[in-house]
Amino acid sequence: MKSGRSSRGFTLLETLVVVVLIGTVALAAVPLLSSQNPTKLDVAAAEVGNALRFAIGEAERSGGCVYLDGSVPGHLRVYSSVGCASWAAVSDPLTKRALDLDTSGPAFSGQVSMAPKFFLGGTAYTRLLIVGFGTGPGTQLLVFDGLSTLGPLQAGSGVVLTLGPQSITVALNEITGLVTLP
Repeated sequence: MKSGRSSRGFTLLETLVVVVLIGTVALAAVPLLSSQNPTKLDVAAAEVGNALRFAIGEAERSGGCVYLDGSVPGHLRVYSSVGCASWAAVSDPLTKRALDLDTSGPAFSGQVSMAPKFFLGGTAYTRLLIVGFGTGPGTQLLVFDGLSTLGPLQAGSGVVLTLGPQSITVALNEITGLVTLP
């Protein structure tokens, strides 16, 4: 004789246990996935690339000097000077404020760290001087310590951006000044 109970299907208790288990796994996985949001890293790379291109273009246009200062963690500041002597902050063409790229600020939720690495003799420096020739296109890229030039930029230079375990480099060609995004 068969019982009146069907052997197909699940009990309410079994269904609730499965739902609770799935919910627990989701709660554990969502923060891990959202904290490593690659979009933030891509946006930061695009912003850094735009700032580098703008600085090189400004030096070519003015025939003067443009100074990139990455000595403050999370910031890349841009200054210019006609005679490479008295520096003034370059205005961002979009915001009309001083060009200070801040990956430690609210736009990136303070999660993207930025480390400029302008190489000379195997040592990474945080400052770069871009000298425009004034007689047409072209620039000279020099490692700078804030007071004087140390020498020409070497291969492997760029700005390293890090978000959690992910890291990318916005590369700067030492000869042509070509900015390359990953």
